[in-house]
Amino acid sequence: MQSDQHTTARIAKRVVRIALTTLALTAALAAPSPASAATVFLDPGHGGRYPGAVYGGIEEQYVNLLIALETRAVLTARGHTVKMSRTGDTTVGARDRATWHWNEDAGTFFYYADGRTGVYSYNGGPGVPYDDLQARCDAANASGADLFVSIHNNAGGTATGTETYYNTWSCQADAVLSRNLATFIHEGVVASAGTASRKVDDVGYYVVRWANMPAALIEVGFLSNPRDRARLLDPAFRRRVAIGIANGIERYLATDPYRPREPRIGGADRYATAAAASAAGWPDGADTVILASGESWPDSLAAAPLSGALDAPLLLTPSSSLAAPAAAELARLRPERIVVLGGEAALAPEVAEQAAAAASLETSAVTRIAGADRYQTAALIAEHVGAASGSVVVVSGEAYADAVSASAFAAMKRAPVLLTRTASLSPEVSRFLATHSEEVTRAVVVGGPGVVSRETVGALARQLSVEWLWGADRYATNRRVVERFWPSGRVEPVVALATNFPDAVAAGPLAGKRGQPVVLCGTKLLSPFTREWALHNADRIGPFTMMGGPQALSYLLEWELDKAKGDRARLGPTDAAEAFETP
Repeated sequence: MQSDQHTTARIAKRVVRIALTTLALTAALAAPSPASAATVFLDPGHGGRYPGAVYGGIEEQYVNLLIALETRAVLTARGHTVKMSRTGDTTVGARDRATWHWNEDAGTFFYYADGRTGVYSYNGGPGVPYDDLQARCDAANASGADLFVSIHNNAGGTATGTETYYNTWSCQADAVLSRNLATFIHEGVVASAGTASRKVDDVGYYVVRWANMPAALIEVGFLSNPRDRARLLDPAFRRRVAIGIANGIERYLATDPYRPREPRIGGADRYATAAAASAAGWPDGADTVILASGESWPDSLAAAPLSGALDAPLLLTPSSSLAAPAAAELARLRPERIVVLGGEAALAPEVAEQAAAAASLETSAVTRIAGADRYQTAALIAEHVGAASGSVVVVSGEAYADAVSASAFAAMKRAPVLLTRTASLSPEVSRFLATHSEEVTRAVVVGGPGVVSRETVGALARQLSVEWLWGADRYATNRRVVERFWPSGRVEPVVALATNFPDAVAAGPLAGKRGQPVVLCGTKLLSPFTREWALHNADRIGPFTMMGGPQALSYLLEWELDKAKGDRARLGPTDAAEAFETP
């Protein structure tokens, strides 16, 4: 036993040294990229406590890693960005984390941490290292990658040849994109490395299913076959495999796979996007228009309920001069008055004058709502909204994401948005509540203890009924809001970028006008919390309206949303168990 371990270690070290010395040669042999550059996530299967198949003293994890390193070198030389789940003999995910579990009674999957680690069976399915596999998916989903490729090697008697897999569920994102990716990679390796073609199959292994982006898993050869094993230890063969994988990826990219599939409201910049949102929500004009800074977000956090109360679109502009898209939209809307949010440092007097001129109004038709700071400005806006709804929405004045999550609901219900400091309830909130104590009986607090402390919520609760909505992060909080206020019926969400404010704050008034939620995402990031919500509600989710251009919300994200909706329960127990197999 000890001798075998020493032998394995010596072989592994020698193989790694050979691989590292050939990386430069790999780059030299790589052809120029025929497709646009992409970010590729490579997942060398197994590693650390999960060595995979072991034959002739060779662990699968080493061979997988060496092929992945070769592939990285080829792709990098061709101008692509490559990220990897591991670059050494390491366990990718050893700790307990949220993973996906099939629930037969509910007929769907749920995402949660189960308090277990290692390889174990769930609901009678095969043993799976859930946490390790999910860690690979988490890394890929957070990486901004355009596609995911997991590299493995097979085992099974004297069988030989290459097999490649993609997700088995029939959403377009996988049935078209992942299938094409798997097919092209398979054909690339067979042609370049001369392996026998066994099959391309739609088996939904865990990593290709729960990676958000199109994904494929390749089994290059059979470690159990002495001939295949010898070839896999040959640097020249691994180089041909790597070139084949890269050729397949580039053939896939050359098809221009990520094309728009959802409605989109966007313009050349943030100001044009806000103007486009105005045109979409108020095609016949508006009596009132709200104007706010597109360079900072505090004054626009409370704009959504004012938009609802006045039936007014929100336009954004720089602080020192009126943006051309805002001017053009003001001319089209032909309002009778303009409401400017924030002081003169946020929007200069010249901007107000230019806005009036663009709308063919006298400057007396422009009203400015401004306080000494963001908290006072929000309270003054709240006075214009009024307290007839009986509710207020309280969010942090130190971050914008939670206010965006609450914006559509606040606009629909005409519930004023009040800003508070994290550690203690802002005096402006207390004064507003005292002034309207007979009208306001309820507060909805949006945001976790990191942005609205328990002490702050406690101070509110001593004055009125409080409902506190929050989750593990901004995406989980967003989901709580959507679930709470849109629990049933058809929804057509407005999707906004969670990591930058301009398009997001413009989304709230439009979503409120339409009676639809705002769903937060990253440029290429679909949060697992959002994916689970889409999974459980797929049958009632209509089109997603993407707010902003593809640089804000990528076309890939649209396909990720489709993949999430395609996860809805159309499975039997056998299909569910198959999803958790691990090669």
